[in-house]
Amino acid sequence: MKRFVFPLQQIRTWNATRLQLEESELETIVDRQRRTEAAFSDLRAQQNQFEQRTLHQSLIEATELVRIEQFRVFVATEGRRLLTAQAEFAKQIGERRRRIIEIKRKIELLDRLRERQQTAWTVEETKELQTAADEAFLQKWMSRRD
Repeated sequence: MKRFVFPLQQIRTWNATRLQLEESELETIVDRQRRTEAAFSDLRAQQNQFEQRTLHQSLIEATELVRIEQFRVFVATEGRRLLTAQAEFAKQIGERRRRIIEIKRKIELLDRLRERQQTAWTVEETKELQTAADEAFLQKWMSRRD
């Protein structure tokens, strides 16, 4: 008897490889998003710290005011950049998760199809074995009758 061969196994293997790649890329994006969130929190902490130091000064020179304004502009610009990056990462994460769900669905579909085909193959193999056994029995019986 020949063994069962699932004709779509290569496609299933390819999908499994794609799934691993997508999950790996998702982890990378999630890590980048976490680092961006941490950078944003650090920036806000630096801003608060700078503002607290400035508030406790009784006399502020003009050069210090210029530096304060430059830092405020930097914080605003960098904050927008980090928030934009976080939004982009969230979009990429959503897309990766959608792809992962789609690939998992395809793999599950192929697995169910393989199970059905293997069950049908097993039934057919059992029938063939039963037919061969019946024929062997009949040959023996016929040879004894002669």
